[in-house]
Amino acid sequence: MKYTISKEADKVIEIDMQIIKNIILKEIKPLAIVLFGGFGHEEGSFKRQRKKVLPLNDYDLYLIMKNKISDEKLELLGEKCSRALGRGGLEIVERYDEKYDENKFFHVDLHCIEYRKLRNPYPTQRTYDLKTSSVLWGNERILNIIPKVEISKSDALRMLFNKLDHFLIAEENSQILKSIYAVKGFTDSCSALLIYYREYVSGYQERINKLENLKEIPKEYIGLAKKATKAKLYNGYNIENIDNFFIKSKRWVEWTLKKILKEHLKINSEDWRKICKEMYKKLPYIYFNDYLKNKYLFLGQYYLNIKFFLTGLRKKEFLIKSLTRWRDSGLIIAIALMLYSFGEKKEAEKYLKKLTNNTSSLKERILKLYSIYYLQKLV
Repeated sequence: MKYTISKEADKVIEIDMQIIKNIILKEIKPLAIVLFGGFGHEEGSFKRQRKKVLPLNDYDLYLIMKNKISDEKLELLGEKCSRALGRGGLEIVERYDEKYDENKFFHVDLHCIEYRKLRNPYPTQRTYDLKTSSVLWGNERILNIIPKVEISKSDALRMLFNKLDHFLIAEENSQILKSIYAVKGFTDSCSALLIYYREYVSGYQERINKLENLKEIPKEYIGLAKKATKAKLYNGYNIENIDNFFIKSKRWVEWTLKKILKEHLKINSEDWRKICKEMYKKLPYIYFNDYLKNKYLFLGQYYLNIKFFLTGLRKKEFLIKSLTRWRDSGLIIAIALMLYSFGEKKEAEKYLKKLTNNTSSLKERILKLYSIYYLQKLV
C-alpha cells in the first residue's frame, strides 16, 4: 500500500500498520479500519534520521463499528498502539506547555464512526476526506456508501481557529514545532479558502492547482503555499529561516481568517475588535446550521456546553459559567484566541471571562480552555 511519495518510507509505515491492526483486532471487532489524513491519501510526512525513516505528526485512523466506542477506550487503545511502535503517544494541544519532540509527541489518533452513520454523515472536511481514505482492514468498498458532501463553510473557520492555537503553542516551543506549524499554516489556510469557495479536494498537490485558479488570491501567498506543500511532502517540514517563515504563516492565516469572516458575516471593518464583536453576535446563529441540518436549532449548541463542562471537570476545571449561556463555549474561546493573537489582549480577557473568572496568565488560560474543547473530538 502507498502512504507517502517514498517507497522506502512506505515499507516502514507498512510495518507500523500491521502492528496497529493486530492490536486493534485483539481488543475490538471493527467492521473496517481506515487510515485517514495524509498517510491515508498517499501524502504522509516523514524525515530521514540517522539513515532511518521517521514518520511525522500522527497516524489518524477511523474504526467503523456496529456500535459506538467511548472516547476513553479509544484513547487508551491509541496509547497502546503508540507504545507498541516505540513512540510517545502524546498530544501537543493537551501538553501545550511541554517541549515538542518528534518521537514523544507522535501518536496514534483513533476515531470511531458507527456504520449506520456513514450514509448520513456531518458535512465536514473529515467526511469528505474519509470517503477517499485507505481501508487497511475489512470491506474495501465500505466507504462507497458515504455520500458526496458539500463541506460546511464553518469547517473553514474551525481550521483557522486551530491554526491560531497551534501558533500560540509553537511560538516559544522548539524550532521543529515552529516549522511544522508554519507549514501547516499555509496548507490549512489553503484548505480553508478552498472549502469556503467550494473548490476543496483531498490531495495537497491538487489543492495548490485549485488555489491558483481562485480569484483575488495574492501571488505571494500562492508561492508560499507551494513552498509549504513541498516541505510537507518531500522535506519532512524542513524550511530555511524558520522564524521568518513562521511569521509569514501567521500573517497569511490572519489575512485568510479576516477575508472569510468579513465576507461570511458581511462585516465592513478591518478592526479586529469590531470583527469579533460582530462575530459574537452573528456566528452562533449560523455556525452549527449545517451540522444540525436546521437553521432553527441553533440553541442545540447548548449541549456542547454541557459536554465542555463535563470534560473540564475531568481536567480539574470547574467551568460553571459555560452553563449560564447558550452560545457555544468553543466559539467564545476562539474569539478570545483571535484577539490575543492579534494584539488585543484586554479585549481577549473580556471574552474569556464569560467562561471563567481565572484569566491569569491569559495565554495559559486560553490554551488550557482551547485544549479542553479541542480534545472532545466533536467532529
